[in-house]
Amino acid sequence: MIPATREEQKKEAFRLFEDGQYQESLHLCMLVLGTAKDQPVEVLAATNMFYTGKLEDAEVYFRDISQKMPDSSYVHSYLAKILEARGDEGAIAEYATAVHLDPTNQDALRSYAEYLLSHKDYWGALPILKRLVQLGRKERDVQNLVRSLIEIGEPQEALATCRTLLGEHAQSHEHLDALICSRQYRSAAETALDAYRSTNDPVTLRKYLAALAQYDLPASLDAYASHTTSAADCEILADYVLLLSASGNFNKALDTCRQLLARSNLPVYRLMVCDLYAAIGDTRKALGEYERLISDEIRTKNDLEMLGHIIGAYRKFLQSNLPAPEALSRFLSVVSKDVNIASLLETARMYEEMGNCSEARAWYYRGYRADFFTGGLEYAKFLADQKEERECEKVMLYILNNVKRSSDLHRVVAAIVDERRPMHRMRRLMDHVIRRLEERRSSLNTEGLELLAISLFITARHALEESDYPNCKRFCLQGIDVLPVHTKALQLEDFLALIRSCKDRSIADRPIMDMPQVKRRGTQVPVALQIKNELDLDEQEQKIVEFLRSHKKATEIELRKALNTRRVVGIVNRLIQKAAAKSVTIIEKKGVGDNGEVYEYVGT
Repeated sequence: MIPATREEQKKEAFRLFEDGQYQESLHLCMLVLGTAKDQPVEVLAATNMFYTGKLEDAEVYFRDISQKMPDSSYVHSYLAKILEARGDEGAIAEYATAVHLDPTNQDALRSYAEYLLSHKDYWGALPILKRLVQLGRKERDVQNLVRSLIEIGEPQEALATCRTLLGEHAQSHEHLDALICSRQYRSAAETALDAYRSTNDPVTLRKYLAALAQYDLPASLDAYASHTTSAADCEILADYVLLLSASGNFNKALDTCRQLLARSNLPVYRLMVCDLYAAIGDTRKALGEYERLISDEIRTKNDLEMLGHIIGAYRKFLQSNLPAPEALSRFLSVVSKDVNIASLLETARMYEEMGNCSEARAWYYRGYRADFFTGGLEYAKFLADQKEERECEKVMLYILNNVKRSSDLHRVVAAIVDERRPMHRMRRLMDHVIRRLEERRSSLNTEGLELLAISLFITARHALEESDYPNCKRFCLQGIDVLPVHTKALQLEDFLALIRSCKDRSIADRPIMDMPQVKRRGTQVPVALQIKNELDLDEQEQKIVEFLRSHKKATEIELRKALNTRRVVGIVNRLIQKAAAKSVTIIEKKGVGDNGEVYEYVGT
């Protein structure tokens, strides 16, 4: 048998790929590449590696190819798919590069849109989906476009898009949601009922019942009762419980909730029972249900966010139904013995609402030490409300320096730029926010880019207040550059108004595009004074810090002479304890020598 030629092997490799036989295609690719370099075959081999799950090998191949073919949309789109499969946030930058290089690459556009949708970035997905619909009008692309329009609060445009591109009588979930969000409840109910009769889809039934409840409450209660006697979906039963409760029929709601618990013992359904006992005024049973639920959830710790929600409901119930001392005693015995972030923070809130700010601060601080992110955010907010701005800034800087995931970084920045608190006026903190976001700029989604734009806008506004017109204009231009097309809290006109104010107020308006950036001056506090204020040092403690800062290392005898006292060991121990209480280290003991203990300054 005559062996296949190299060209025949190439053709067969491509044919096998088209047939979905990726492993066989990869085998032939490696045979071809074993004899000579061939760029199309290298791309095919890398693609086969991706589809056969060899992600690391595929990434190595595609990164090597991208050096030779930097303008290839295909290569960047597959690099993005590999990064997405690995959970790497750099996928968004590769997808953006791919669609920028070739706006007609439907595979890249669709993969990018689906990536954004999976991360609930509906604003970012919108222009991509519009382009996809223009190019192909595939039904799934249209449905995704309609879904994005609904999620960003444009139900009328979603409904018009659905009717134009899918037809007047479309029965998709997106069409039903567009009708409901447009408050066309009767039409939504009729459409959903027709669809349910042909599909028996419980999700469609749930939408029918929800729409019916909006314009005919008695009919919806009858419909719920009729459908929940059969093997109803748990979510439909839960909706029925909430509707009965909203109608004031708590006893019927309680009976229905027991049916629900017989099918599913989820904590959210058990919490409904607690709330219903509270609503009918049965304090004893409500307490029993709340406390059993909390005990079970503390033991398993399956969902600390849900646990926090449950404890919060219990806390409010106690405050409304028991005298304050009894409520506190019961809460502490049920909730506060277990060291978990939900219990710590809810205990802090209990004390805060009772007006005991010192105990609240101590519990918030424990939450911070237990979970620097969740606990730290709440501790910092409390400090800001208590006007402890210096400590608040220190905590937020620590969180910013240590947070890893983009979604967590977004939560931190959103808390900082919230204008209801003073954090956005802390210059060092705002500069750090901008720096952290700029470091991740290529991988930021729409939310991240808007937060960066908001941070630049706030910083520009502060520069304007200080008559720093060049930096105000610079921050505005940087903000305009990163501002997404679709935004929720900030508009292009906001930046233009600031630039106009700069030009109106400036005596000599100078161009800033080609000028070197001048670092803004902050108020510099001497290091020694910073330490004194932060740790509340007395005169002798401050002398030890200043002596060790100057000499770096000193013995016990040397410090005795400097302070003219024999109580050096006790003073240093007290100083170290104060620093530890603030989570900082200034002085370390380095053993014992001929002249007593040896101390070294390790602070900044």
